[in-house]
Amino acid sequence: MNLKEQQYVYVLAQCQNLTKAAQALYISQPALSIYINNLENSLGVKLFERIGKRFVLTYAGERYVEAAQKMLDLKEGFDRDLQEITGEYKGRIRIGIQTRRSAWFLPPVIAAYEKEFPKMDVVVETGAMNYLQEKLRNFELDLFMCNRADADPVTMTTRLIYKEQLLVAVPPDHPINEKAVYVPGKRYRYLDLSFLQGETLILQHSNQSIRKDTDRLLKEKNVVPGRIRELESIETAMQFVAEGLGIGFNREGYTVNMTYTKPVNYYAILSQEESIDFVLAHRKNLPIDTPTQRMIDMILLRGQRYYQ
Repeated sequence: MNLKEQQYVYVLAQCQNLTKAAQALYISQPALSIYINNLENSLGVKLFERIGKRFVLTYAGERYVEAAQKMLDLKEGFDRDLQEITGEYKGRIRIGIQTRRSAWFLPPVIAAYEKEFPKMDVVVETGAMNYLQEKLRNFELDLFMCNRADADPVTMTTRLIYKEQLLVAVPPDHPINEKAVYVPGKRYRYLDLSFLQGETLILQHSNQSIRKDTDRLLKEKNVVPGRIRELESIETAMQFVAEGLGIGFNREGYTVNMTYTKPVNYYAILSQEESIDFVLAHRKNLPIDTPTQRMIDMILLRGQRYYQ
């Protein structure tokens, strides 16, 4: 069942941009432009108004997309039924995850998944949170691994992978270490962020989610740094901390896979009841077929095992 025409119009309507739609469809921009123009000529009606670089649906286009959506949904359902009957699962699943997390979390999941579904194409998109959110808005991701705060609760369904702490990283010989308080039953001692007033802080760039979290917490405590060093790489930032060049921040999930020739002291900065939820998110209308559900199950199991 080939519905290329309906798919092309539907994706362009979602993206409203020829370049982004062509990328999502894995065709060239000129080829998509020619296809849409030829289709409009054959129908004798314009489906899109060209407003600068934006493609905005006309009334006829809106009606066309309504019908195309129904046809694509029927095709998707039929394809799923056929795969269930034959056991020959073919298709693509696209996963978005931050670059730092991807290196240690996903590879074993994908290795196990492809043994069960050798004909499924697993596409992994890595990058900063802003980049991944843009991919999600353009319907270029199926599953999205992120902090719960980065997933729109109106349009997204989330499933908890694990809970983690945001930690402050302190050089071992820094006087602030003496301010950390032991908390019974907790893995990390607690350090009040107010003690960072006037200190040199090593922070990530403003488009990174860890920077957004730290900025929010520092603002809540009215902490004004004496100096800020900006580094994109969290690994490099922790090496800076180890060398006594400032105080930094790290996610608990990252620390397990970082080793240094010089030590770094980590302290909790959230209250005992607080933590950050790392979740698996997907659009609420995403069809959950057998291959998709199996990938979801494997990702959640990986999170449970990682934090046992």
